[in-house]
Order: sequence, then C-alpha cells, then structure tokens
Amino acid sequence: MVRRLDHALAAAGRSPADLRRVINVSGTVTDGASKGHFDGPVGQWVDDIGELAVSYGFDTFGFWGEGDRQLARFAEEVVPAVRDQLTVG
Repeated sequence: MVRRLDHALAAAGRSPADLRRVINVSGTVTDGASKGHFDGPVGQWVDDIGELAVSYGFDTFGFWGEGDRQLARFAEEVVPAVRDQLTVG
C-alpha cells in the first residue's frame, strides 16, 4: 500500500515527503515480557514504532492505551526513546 501511495503521489507531481502518514496504535506499555506487538516493555514499543516509521513512512502516531499511566508512559518513556533511535539510526 505504501508503494502504491508513493506512486500515486509521484504521478500527481507531489513528493511522498509532502504527505503526513498517521496511524493509531493501541496496546499496553508494560514492565514485563512481550505479549506481542504493542504489548510489552518500552524497548519493544520503540522497535515496533521505529519499524512503522522507517519501513512504512508513518510520522504521526495516535496512542490508545488503557490502564493507569499508559498515556504518561507513552509520552514520557516511549516517544523520547523513539526519537532518539530515529535520530541516531
């Protein structure tokens, strides 16, 4: 789908960089072991979001987490770590 979108943009004379790519993610930031995508520790979230950013071009992430402090953990722990990884990597 990403390639199809990029081709359509090029055909319209627009750069893929002109398009904002938004995705909603839901899950749980935990202190324990991974239970799958978007359900595990901060490092896993960093890897999962980094993959969506690098491989698929997503640049905006909406977070839907349930439970105490999920939004705070996402904003305070996951987001800065993803930025660091994408800046360095």
